[in-house]
Amino acid sequence: MYKKQAGQINIYSFITPFGGILNKDNRWVRYADIIPWDEIERIYASKFSRRGAPAKPLRMVLGAYILKNEYNFTELRIIDEINENPYLQYFIGLNEYLNKVPLSASLIRSFNKRFSEDDLEKIETILGKAKNNLKSK
Repeated sequence: MYKKQAGQINIYSFITPFGGILNKDNRWVRYADIIPWDEIERIYASKFSRRGAPAKPLRMVLGAYILKNEYNFTELRIIDEINENPYLQYFIGLNEYLNKVPLSASLIRSFNKRFSEDDLEKIETILGKAKNNLKSK
């Protein structure tokens, strides 16, 4: 089962452990803000039935998958990195900094198994356009 999130967070609503705000010019903040999460979420949500336990939000799972591939880390290592970095936590859509993110290595590992080849190509195209837009800004 998949429940659509109420809306994407923004940098000013993210609660940091040190009482400050995130830098809007950070590459992960900029990338997160330019990805059309809702467009990809429609593809993701269509892969779930209306029954069963709710799935993790698309931004959390896809965000962790993107980070894993960007850094070329194992799933366990990227979870460690996300646990330590508020910018990465913002990127995966958390509303505030957590000491332990609610994400498992197996969930990241199985992310792309949910999609057809066509779906993965669409997602890669969407992400490629977002990344190109980020580079041009």
